[in-house]
Amino acid sequence: MSKRFILLSLVALILLGSVTSSLADTANTAKTLTLDEAYDLALKNNIDFLKAGLSYDQAMLEAEQADYNADKINSDSVGSLQEAQTKYVSSKQKLLAEEVAKQTYDISIEQTKNLVEKNYYDVLKAENLIKTREAAVKRAQEQFSLVQKKYKAGTAVKTDVNRAEVTLANAKADLANAQRDFKNTQVAFTKVIGLDVSRDVKLAQILKYEKVALPTVEELTKQALVSRLDLKKVKNAQTIAQINYDLVIGYQAPNTFTGRSSKIDLERAKLDLLQQEQNVKAEVISTLFQIQKSDEVVQLLAKGLEQAKDNYSLAQRRYQIGVGSAVDVISASVDLADSEAKYVEAVYNYALAKNQLKTITIVSKQ
Repeated sequence: MSKRFILLSLVALILLGSVTSSLADTANTAKTLTLDEAYDLALKNNIDFLKAGLSYDQAMLEAEQADYNADKINSDSVGSLQEAQTKYVSSKQKLLAEEVAKQTYDISIEQTKNLVEKNYYDVLKAENLIKTREAAVKRAQEQFSLVQKKYKAGTAVKTDVNRAEVTLANAKADLANAQRDFKNTQVAFTKVIGLDVSRDVKLAQILKYEKVALPTVEELTKQALVSRLDLKKVKNAQTIAQINYDLVIGYQAPNTFTGRSSKIDLERAKLDLLQQEQNVKAEVISTLFQIQKSDEVVQLLAKGLEQAKDNYSLAQRRYQIGVGSAVDVISASVDLADSEAKYVEAVYNYALAKNQLKTITIVSKQ
């Protein structure tokens, strides 16, 4: 075997290894996603949404079948209440069913997006909590090192060292829990958007406080009363009840058992509609109040976080110059970590609360 052949073989092996390594790195590279990109993936891959598409097809098929059955009956040959109900009630039900099926599918798109957004923010919150827990570990480690030095120098007691060590252990445990929660939220997110759940993803956006201008109760209620699917279904039920009652009294006297029964159905449908309208108004008021209070909590915790930072810095400086205690520093450090975590949670809750402005106008929160 020539030296040239051996040399070329070695070069080929090196190049092959380089390409293989490059492909492996590419496969393991976390996918960076914007929220819009996550929407697109979910609408292509999310199993529940794909099932909603099949439900839409099924609803349209059933409406078509009802229309077919009604068309088989000639208007001139309608001679009984049952034939009239099949001809006219079924025909109207077909039209209303098509409307509901189309709106249901459109709403399933929005609900899928809302689910993606919720899971997207879950991951963002988990990322932020890891950062806050890492900062807490760093502070606890610095404090533990400082107390150890003072203890060796004879200016701190053993209990100070023990407290600092316990604080450090607790901070590390909180970090481990945050890392666990992050992985869980990441898996849930990839499942929602239809990616392999073992694949890592990175999010292009960050979790931050962004205030939104709220509509009035009247404005949001008006919009919800027009577009809510549950309300449309109740209205459709009243429409069908009215058509059926009109047909019944056209063929029978209103005081017959059938006439009186259809009248009760109509009155019940009217009450159902009134009740649903009241429910919508109540949900609108509750939603706006929740958003307002979520915003208020963010503002309060933001101030508390700044105070916690100042208190920690002050306690740390006092201890370094020998006029403060280790307990004061440890307490301030724990308070700061708690304030950081609460602020992240508050910003997350506000983001989700704002999202209800979209959902409240299309479907019930129940």
